[in-house]
Amino acid sequence: MSDSETPAAEPGAAQASAGDEPTAEESAGQPAPRRGLGSVRSMIISMVLVVLAVVAWWAWVPRADQTQQRVEDVAGIAREVGLSKHWDPAVASGLPKGWQPVNVRLVPADKQPDTWQAGYDAPGGSYARVVQTKDGSPSWVQAQTDDSRAAGSVTIDGVRWDKLDRADGGERSLVRSEPLAGLTTVVTGTGDWSQVQKFAASLKPLSKSDFKSVGPTAPAGS
Repeated sequence: MSDSETPAAEPGAAQASAGDEPTAEESAGQPAPRRGLGSVRSMIISMVLVVLAVVAWWAWVPRADQTQQRVEDVAGIAREVGLSKHWDPAVASGLPKGWQPVNVRLVPADKQPDTWQAGYDAPGGSYARVVQTKDGSPSWVQAQTDDSRAAGSVTIDGVRWDKLDRADGGERSLVRSEPLAGLTTVVTGTGDWSQVQKFAASLKPLSKSDFKSVGPTAPAGS
């Protein structure tokens, strides 16, 4: 054999090489790779999270058909707030039938002082509330009265209250000229002036109200 001649490949080697590649029949018989399982699982998890978020939003957002529930223990809530803040918060005392407490709580705020709020459904479908804080600033009063305009004043039980009327006429406010048991006091209502003034006249510090027997409160100014 000369140097330029290439040796012939052995028949067995060619057969072995061809056998390394799967035939069309073998490829058709193998199961397809399960590449889509990961994406399907991610999709299901995403859908579950979206549904949970929607349910949480639905439960949190107030709806027009919801009715406010009567607060049964106004005095107890006021007492707890009084003890924690060293206040003697005001509650409505001696109101006639038809008034119902529905929103009684301490309202925390970032840029304003904590505020005691006692809101009542009033006869005729209107609403009135009292809000109080310690040493309330003019900006706090403006926030509570929605920047309403001055509308004169009225004297209730010997104390002057400044009248404020919102521009759209939807609410009326009374700002007490002197603190009540050491607390800056504002009353706001959606009824007429007579109703708002009646509500203001009913307010008494818890320690001097009809509910004073529920337990001790912090002394005024402590």
